[in-house]
Amino acid sequence: MYIRKIEIKNLWGSDFLWTLNQDVNVLIGKNGSGKSTILKMLYEAVLPIEDSKLNFRLFDPIDEMIIELENDIVIRINSESRSITGNREITNYKLNINFINTFDVVEEKLQSNTTLLDYQLQKLKYEFVTYQRDLSNQVEEVFKINFKTNDINDQDAKRKQLDQIESIYETKNKFIKILNQLFSDTEKKFDEKEFHFLKEGIQTPILPKNLASGEKQILIILLTTLLQDGKDYILLMDEPEISLHIYWQRSLISNIREINPNCQIVMITHSPTAYYQQWIEKVTRIENIQTTSDLVTESTILREKNDQPGQSIQEIKSMFNYFSGNKLRKLYLFNRKISSYTSFTKDECLELLNFLRDNMIYPDVITFTTLISKLNNYQDAKEIFDLMTTETYSKSSHVKPNDITLNTLVKKVSGVEEGIELIQNINENMELRPDIITFSTLLGKARNMDEITLLEDARTYYGIKANNIYLNKLAFKGFQGGQ
Repeated sequence: MYIRKIEIKNLWGSDFLWTLNQDVNVLIGKNGSGKSTILKMLYEAVLPIEDSKLNFRLFDPIDEMIIELENDIVIRINSESRSITGNREITNYKLNINFINTFDVVEEKLQSNTTLLDYQLQKLKYEFVTYQRDLSNQVEEVFKINFKTNDINDQDAKRKQLDQIESIYETKNKFIKILNQLFSDTEKKFDEKEFHFLKEGIQTPILPKNLASGEKQILIILLTTLLQDGKDYILLMDEPEISLHIYWQRSLISNIREINPNCQIVMITHSPTAYYQQWIEKVTRIENIQTTSDLVTESTILREKNDQPGQSIQEIKSMFNYFSGNKLRKLYLFNRKISSYTSFTKDECLELLNFLRDNMIYPDVITFTTLISKLNNYQDAKEIFDLMTTETYSKSSHVKPNDITLNTLVKKVSGVEEGIELIQNINENMELRPDIITFSTLLGKARNMDEITLLEDARTYYGIKANNIYLNKLAFKGFQGGQ
């Protein structure tokens, strides 16, 4: 499985839409343009782990990130709500991914005389030992099978057995051949059994920790690729060319692809040498995937999705028939169900509300808040929000929006002025006050220092104290304003 497309909403006032190749992707651009930030967020977002384990602080500079994977799987990360959802109820996918980014911190020490590169190599050594053992077990299995099914004197059977064994070791042999070619200028050869290097004329082996930093880097990259075992993998690399010789830079992508041709490379570099000869058509300039942020525009990825219209609604309705318990229990299960989807249209939201009414179940504030969160523009979200105070779907006007509902709606506004106007109207008509999350969301939409000043005046008026997330965003915005 690989990544098809990445969309980022409002990273320092810009939107990004990057369509990826299945094999090689190289992102280039000026220092400070956001390349490393994008790569780190991408890695954190696609890991199939629980929301509670995600480092959502990485997403503070953005509003949301939407990622399309193979098989039409979509992942959506919202920075303010600290949530990650898929376009299906349960996003069952297996995504193998490695992130190599230790090169800019090689001098930091974990303990005496141990760098982060050394620590990484030590981990890879243990994984390599396990890999070697697995290969030996596969060879042993070949011997067992052939012993049971063939005559030990059958020459054709022996040839077939040798071919099978050669196939088992093929990838590892490629790795060793490439590694020894790279190290040939310094007359070093890799000893796979002892996991060290030998040099002719020198009896003492050269341990990985005694290699030069560039040698450690290339060993980490190629070992990581080898241990992918030929499977579909995504390999993220942030400036892997640091400390690498020009020849090593020039052959880096080709060597990775030779060891694992099923590896999707997503790489940031400042070195034309790394891609100039064979991979220049795989290069993307960051300014070519960047546009001025338009927060009222719905997600390009979600808009282009080819899911059948109403398919999600039919799934929800079908699952509803299996909900057991009283009406309160069924509503609870219904709310959990709809929260697992990435997006709905306004008509789909209305259809779901009508479905509840037909089943004599009255939606609560969680129902409305969840539906609002799934809409991709402000006008539709505001219409669903306004339904909360009517009796259309309730036996009485008992459903009142709370601060979470307000903040969910605020995410949909087009800019700071519209957001402040919404806050004022809701505060006057519903006596619902904003909080720091409200202002942090609007700060992400500020395009200039005048809007930031307007927002700060409103925050002072409502007496809202800033938190770290808000101050971080303020620093980002101030930095951009200073430019």
